[in-house]
Amino acid sequence: MRASVVFGPLRVSTDFVDAPWFADLGAAQAAAVLEAAGVEVALVDAFALPSSGLTPDRDAGYLRLGAPPSEVAARVPASDLLVIAYTPFHRPPAADPPLVELLEALRARHRGPILLADLYQGGQHHVDAPADAVRASYRSVDGYLKYEAEAALPEVARALALGRPLPPLAGAPDDLDALPLPAFCLLDVEALFAFHERVARGLGRPRHAFPFDGRSLPLCTSRGCPYRCAHCSSNPGLPIGRPKTQRRHSLAWVERALVELKLLGARRVHLLDELANADEAHFDGLLALLARLGLPFEIPNGLRADRLLPRHFDAMKGRVTTVSVSAESGVQRVVDEVVGKALDLRRVEAAAAAANRAGVPLLVHFLVGMPGETRAEVNATLEYAARLAEEHGALPSVQFATPLPGTRLNASAVERGLPVAADDYGPHFQRRPLLADEALPARDLLAMKEAFEARLHAAREPEKLILNVTYRCNNRCAFCAVGTRERLDGDPRRQREQLSHWRARGVRLVDFDGGEPTLYEGLLALVGYARAIGYRGIHLTTNGRRMAYPDFARAVVGSGLTSLLVSIHGPDRATHAREVMVPEAFDQTVDGLRNACRARDELRVPVEVGVNVTLTKGNVLGLGGIAELALEVGAPWLNVQFLTPFGRATARSAPDLDEAARVTREVIDRFAGRMRVQVINLPKCALPGYEAFCQGDLGKLDRRMVFVNNDDVNLARYLAERRVRRPECGECVHAVACGGFYRLDDAPEPPWRFTAEDAARPVAPPPLRPRG
Repeated sequence: MRASVVFGPLRVSTDFVDAPWFADLGAAQAAAVLEAAGVEVALVDAFALPSSGLTPDRDAGYLRLGAPPSEVAARVPASDLLVIAYTPFHRPPAADPPLVELLEALRARHRGPILLADLYQGGQHHVDAPADAVRASYRSVDGYLKYEAEAALPEVARALALGRPLPPLAGAPDDLDALPLPAFCLLDVEALFAFHERVARGLGRPRHAFPFDGRSLPLCTSRGCPYRCAHCSSNPGLPIGRPKTQRRHSLAWVERALVELKLLGARRVHLLDELANADEAHFDGLLALLARLGLPFEIPNGLRADRLLPRHFDAMKGRVTTVSVSAESGVQRVVDEVVGKALDLRRVEAAAAAANRAGVPLLVHFLVGMPGETRAEVNATLEYAARLAEEHGALPSVQFATPLPGTRLNASAVERGLPVAADDYGPHFQRRPLLADEALPARDLLAMKEAFEARLHAAREPEKLILNVTYRCNNRCAFCAVGTRERLDGDPRRQREQLSHWRARGVRLVDFDGGEPTLYEGLLALVGYARAIGYRGIHLTTNGRRMAYPDFARAVVGSGLTSLLVSIHGPDRATHAREVMVPEAFDQTVDGLRNACRARDELRVPVEVGVNVTLTKGNVLGLGGIAELALEVGAPWLNVQFLTPFGRATARSAPDLDEAARVTREVIDRFAGRMRVQVINLPKCALPGYEAFCQGDLGKLDRRMVFVNNDDVNLARYLAERRVRRPECGECVHAVACGGFYRLDDAPEPPWRFTAEDAARPVAPPPLRPRG
């Protein structure tokens, strides 16, 4: 008897989960089983042909892996039986286009029976679909086998070949050692390795957590998982409520398999076990075998964190790219009562710390949006995941709870009346929450995950350096954050050292700040130095008064800056003077802004010029006038800052938050189409519907501030000292990326105040050179 086992091309969404490039493992195992039963077998694998690769599908958002169906069909020899591998990537029970095309091409060439077989291909997400529904999608097949069908293949093959009815399903094999080694030897393994290389390049990812190029082959040393997490599709076909089990190969069988893969040319093994460390002795033995054979490896499916010991990380160091564990939630109640994982979260944190000490990258899996999980618990999970990343370097993978058929999660969702049906479950894990209701709608889950991802991005490495070059200033703003510091200049040599140090760390953005930075004689030289060593974004915030001198304004604009903000704290002379406590400042600042805009145009340099304003009780109603002034002089950028509680800023200076938010919304409505508006130091929840204009805290997570005395701080942590959270913050969709509201203290009245008469008194411009 002659049989062909056929693995066809796959169609996967661009944000697929699991490892589709190893989905042919089941086909290799099925071919080995048939061959061991005395059947003459051909193994035709769409991944192991010369034309195998990665191509866009006709439907946007999907890719095809492998050779075209027509080419695969042309490679299949005359056979008494065709066994077609069926996997979760075919999205049961819907008709999968590449598989339909393949079956049509095969039916045109072959008159013998065609069997669709659900073959075990590792711990990938199983989709338990009714057999009748699958048969209805693929009417050209003569039979369909479910649940680790390879063990039943010899008997089924004989029955089909003789025209007899299919025997009862034999079920999953109990004795895994009775299975022969997967028959990758029947393939052109070099072509398979080349396919992996082409796919890895085609995906264009800068880094794979579990790289599959570089001559990698898959293996399973066990099947099933003894735990019953609500979302898990392990042990398919097992009735809900029945105890789950794990079957394991002996270490002797595993050793033979590893040696075989190595002889075939594998330089890395991907262990696709659903839970590789369920048994400590098996896992210890497996690690020892891999070390003795000198085989690097990957374990992409999550390990139990509470079964990972420091010696395991020591054994895996330098041999794996990433170790993966599953926490599922950062809230113990959710882990216990909703997921049912029986895991102490303290063990996850201990594993993260041990991995960090051993120098082994750790990936931690989380699910959000489980039925019965509250908004506050989703935020607590995201905060927990972010903390593991920031304190232990653990990489988080946050996905949306997705009710695969056959899981307790699916049954629970049906009971609650939640949607569970999907043509393709893959995208729902990543970007389309399926389980959503009025209490936790999909848009909120997406917003929470977006805030979390933005926080991670901002926290990886500081992307901006803020350099306070001096504390001297020719204004005396009532809200100045550094106004209580001694008026000193920075040291030029140390400032260059700081610029060089952070540039070497990859920082490419720098802000020069003060005090008033234009009073510092070395400012323009520092700007030039920053440009020379590779900073691509160089910003200056100034009160603009020295730029009232046209030549100086021209020198500043032409120094190498890429952006310039001039601080104007009132739309008129009186308002501005009350805020900065210098009567003549308004006219000089506006002249300086005009001169900067004129210099920008005359020099034709790409410097963005805008206006910065700090909102106070005294100027908030003038925000619209400040925006008009900025546009009138040619500076279409408005940077609106809310007070931070440092230096001279106090509750006495702060505007009413609701009023300030209302004014800000009105200004955005009036001017956003004509100028760039951004709002700083205000939680996004204070501007509902206008969140896109809020910079929030994320811009500060990636900033390093260097003070005049050369002390440096992470800006977010520095500002967090004076943040408070309100009760409603726990359920806010922005919570994970927000420190809350600033707490401003009261302060005594200043000994003197400016009056309207003071503001109207004419005074000469400041000197061009600062006083020493």
